[in-house]
Amino acid sequence: MGKFGFVPDIKLLVPDEWLRLRDIRLSALRESPDAFLSTYEQEQDYSERQWRAEFARGDWNVGLIEGRPVSLLGVTRESSTPEQECYLEYLWVSPECRRSGVARTMLTAIIERLRTSGMTTVFLWVLDGNEPAKRLYEHCGFTSTGLTQRPRRSPLRSEELMRLIFRERSHLTILNGGGY
Repeated sequence: MGKFGFVPDIKLLVPDEWLRLRDIRLSALRESPDAFLSTYEQEQDYSERQWRAEFARGDWNVGLIEGRPVSLLGVTRESSTPEQECYLEYLWVSPECRRSGVARTMLTAIIERLRTSGMTTVFLWVLDGNEPAKRLYEHCGFTSTGLTQRPRRSPLRSEELMRLIFRERSHLTILNGGGY
């Protein structure tokens, strides 16, 4: 439960809400420039066509408290990504809601949605130095793949690939009433 006394409503944005996506992402880039590989300057000039194209890459989820956006999380797939795999990207929480459980609530809700939709593996990249995010991801079951890279957009930084693999329940475990 967040410091506001309740958890955010999580809403899946639709392409016609591209202005809302734009406003939230630009706010995030302005407020937390070191948390992302993109910059406010790069994205402020995106056209409507470019913002709508973001929906072709995947789903954009916004956390709302009293109708006000307080968090964002993208679930994306590139054309070469296998159908049962996806990436999480662009997790952001507004400053007044940080350390209140909003990020964990958002992340666990989206992970559960992906698990029940049939996804088998979820990947994400975490930037070097972002230890709070890495701890959150580990708490939610993500593990390091051991793969790191220097992003093209920010060659002075590195990022680590993490993944969460959903385990299927075995027939025997279900019969015995056990968990995973």
